[in-house]
Formats: sequence, C-alpha cells, structure tokens
Amino acid sequence: MTTQTVGTPLSRALKKRLESTKRSFYFLTRSPLATIGLAVVIAYVLIAIVGPEIIGGNPLMMKQYYLFQGHSIVFNPLPPFKYSQFPLGTTFGGYSIYEGIVKGARNDLILASAVVISGALIGVVLGSIAGYKGGVLGEAIMRVTDIFLSLPTIVIALAFLTVLGRYENVMIGALIIIWWPTYTRVVRGQVLTVREQKYVEASVAAGSSSLRTVIKHIIPNSIYPIFVQMSLDYGNVILTLAALFFLGFTFAGPGFAEWGNIISAASNSAYAGAALYNYPWTITIPGLVILLFVLSLNLFGDGLRDVLDPRMRR
Repeated sequence: MTTQTVGTPLSRALKKRLESTKRSFYFLTRSPLATIGLAVVIAYVLIAIVGPEIIGGNPLMMKQYYLFQGHSIVFNPLPPFKYSQFPLGTTFGGYSIYEGIVKGARNDLILASAVVISGALIGVVLGSIAGYKGGVLGEAIMRVTDIFLSLPTIVIALAFLTVLGRYENVMIGALIIIWWPTYTRVVRGQVLTVREQKYVEASVAAGSSSLRTVIKHIIPNSIYPIFVQMSLDYGNVILTLAALFFLGFTFAGPGFAEWGNIISAASNSAYAGAALYNYPWTITIPGLVILLFVLSLNLFGDGLRDVLDPRMRR
C-alpha cells in the first residue's frame, strides 16, 4: 500500500512527460522538411562522435601525405571517388578531404557548443534579471545588450584574435561575447510576459523569494524559445568559425581538422587562382558539407519552433 502510494505520483509524472514527448515528436514529424533536417543533424552528430575514432590518429589533426603511388600530392590534389584511400580526394598540402570532414565535424560541434551553450546561459541569467526586476538594473542590462548587438560580429572576433592572440580560448570568448546579447533579448521578452501570469502572482503572494520565483516559475516557462534560437545559432556559429579559419585567423596550423580550414588550404595555396577551375572539389566538397549541415539545422529549428509554439499546431 505504501509502495503504491509513493509510486503512483512518480509513475503519473513519468507518464505525463512521456506523453508530452510523444506529442512533441508527432508535431515535429508532421513537417517532412523538419524531419529530414533532424535526421541529417543526427547523422552529423553520430559522425562527429564515432568518425574520428574509426579513422584513428590524432582526432584534432589531419594526417599529411606527401607522396601517393610515387607521385607528390602536396601541390597536385587527387580527385574524389578515384582512390579508396582518399574517397573524397585530397586538397593542397596533401590532406585527405574525407578525414578533414569527419574529424572537423567533431571539432566544429565542440567549438560551436562551447559558444552557443555559454551564450545561452549568460543570456538566460541576464534576460531573467532584466525582465523580472526591471528598473535601473534592467535598463542598464538592456542598453549594454543593445550596444553589443550593434557591433559587427566578424570584425569584433578579428579584433580580439589580433589583439589578444590567436588562441582557442580567445576565439571562443570572442564569439560568446558576440552571441549572448541575442539570448538576453529573447529571454527578457518572454519573462515580461510570464511574470504577469496568475501562478507567478500566487507564488509571490505566498511569500516566495524573487530567486525562487525566477528559478521555479519564470525560467522554466520562458526557456522554450531559447532552444529554437540555439538550434539556429549552431549553424551561424559554424559559419562564423569557417569564415575565421578561411581568413587565416586560426589557433592551429593548416592541418587542423575544421571545415573552413579545409577550404582555406585551397584558397591560400600558391595555386589558389587555379584551384576552383582545376581542382574544384577542394572547395566545393567542404563547402557543400557546411551548406548541408547549416540548412538542416535551420529546417530543424523551424520545426522545433512549430512544436514549442502551441499557436502553430492548429
């Protein structure tokens, strides 16, 4: 009898959560494009997890090949789909494009996760304070947010890397500074709406502290748009990372496995002018990998928005 009494609320809570998850997944799969986007994103994540382990070697770096079948391939990239050892061909410097793409998936996702998750956490905290407390503190937070939103992203990142040095932590820190204002504005808008709800007023009337009210009621009911923003920002951060590596503002050498760095190997070579015409795969293949991933994230983000917004379920 005691076990039944204790277990019933837990089982009901788990059943309710399971039903909610099933319902959300149902609404997500109603959109074929969102389903395709989710499937592609999952495939990329799986490649990032297991791919470098299967290839072996340093998971961060691409192995450099100087000779293949007795011929130098440093300045003569091999074409794709011709040799089983290099299924996607090679790029300038003697790097396997396939190896770079697989290992780059992990590196790009790790770097993007550090930026997006950190920016979201900062935005949730500052946005909650600005929206719930308001007043001078709230205005100060939003004015600082507006200043950072008005700054050009690439220029700020380049400035940080130039002044503080081309280090991984500097690059991640610069991108976090660029991305947190977006989350602050999104969360503040949600908090302004949620704080007027009856259950929040009841919590305050019952003597709940501001911190408890924010953590228990405000943030849980304001967090959903953040997930949509995060899904979209993963693609934006990866595009920014690719641009920084393409421009040569990297914390590692040309052998570092990063999608933009693979393109940079061709564009920065001595034969850059002929690369697009004579060796188009050195640019188009990693470019298509970035395009597919970012597009899939955007499709998934649109579907996630429809799931989390009850008005879109009609």
